[in-house]
Amino acid sequence: MTDSLTNWGIIGHEWAVAFLRRSIAGDRMAHAYVIGGPEGIGKALLALRLAQALNCDRAGVDPCLQCRACQRIAHGNHPDVRVVGMATQAAGLKPDEAARQKELRIDTVREWQRDVTLKPYEGRRRIFILHDAERLTEAASNALLKTLEEPPPYATLILVAHTAGSLLPTIVSRCQLLRLRPVPRAQVAAALREMRGLIAGDAELLAAWSGGRIGWALRMADAPEELEARQEQLAALLSLAEQPIAARLRWAEERAKEYRAGEQAAVMDMLALWQSWWRDVLLTAAGCPQAIVHIDRRDEVTTAASHYAVADVHAFLTSIGLTVQRLRDNVNPQLAIEGTLLALPERRGVRR
Repeated sequence: MTDSLTNWGIIGHEWAVAFLRRSIAGDRMAHAYVIGGPEGIGKALLALRLAQALNCDRAGVDPCLQCRACQRIAHGNHPDVRVVGMATQAAGLKPDEAARQKELRIDTVREWQRDVTLKPYEGRRRIFILHDAERLTEAASNALLKTLEEPPPYATLILVAHTAGSLLPTIVSRCQLLRLRPVPRAQVAAALREMRGLIAGDAELLAAWSGGRIGWALRMADAPEELEARQEQLAALLSLAEQPIAARLRWAEERAKEYRAGEQAAVMDMLALWQSWWRDVLLTAAGCPQAIVHIDRRDEVTTAASHYAVADVHAFLTSIGLTVQRLRDNVNPQLAIEGTLLALPERRGVRR
């Protein structure tokens, strides 16, 4: 058996795979799991591999990834593996209706739960994967609790959440929590060289940008146009510091329109990108330039670090974080984004 298969074909997260392998080997599987971590870190793949391991035709601790069961699970057509989330909830809706979907509704959970009562059709276990679990409404969360309290012995429930802390504590307490950590930068870069054929410099840059999110890095390696757009977006964000207040407010109005039109993820990604830049400025000002993300812009980061007060940069980073939270709390998006722009630190002379 290859090293790849003993880690379930997953890059990083060796501790999580080892824990699950031991649980399967010792017949100590939990009835429910919460897999948490940032978007693109590998949560969905780990959930899929767990489902494959529990129903693989070879019945070992590792999924072979080749048998009929593993293949059917990978393609989403195994009768004993049910996957739902925001994407399935929005399926079949008109584009504008799909864009308005912000929460996992109780109807989605109840439909998912109806299958829990059915015994396995051809596999050893029934596996239920719920993506975007952090978006459960209060009613949906309470409905889910009933299943978590008394699950059938043949069922395994896997909740996948970007922020496990957003789930009800009563839900988390009834599950085995696996909180995935960022994959080391060197490991991400090595994977990009081996799996995508990137040269060393490009692999190191993309690994730095990824923040340890291996899935994000692999996806971006296949989409150079998105990387170019990201660089253009960062340049536009940095130019805001030189623009008058009126121009900044017009920019905020445009982003708010995008947010209301259903492009919430794009606006959140933009704020995360902006935050990553100012975090680099703060790290450099604090004497930790080796930890920065934008390694292709070291000179610019160094210059910025010398032109802004550390306290002002820290305050602005806090402001971006508050804006993200306010948007999640359904605060008026234009007011939230304007608040961040008004908090932009003022450029000062080079400190001696």
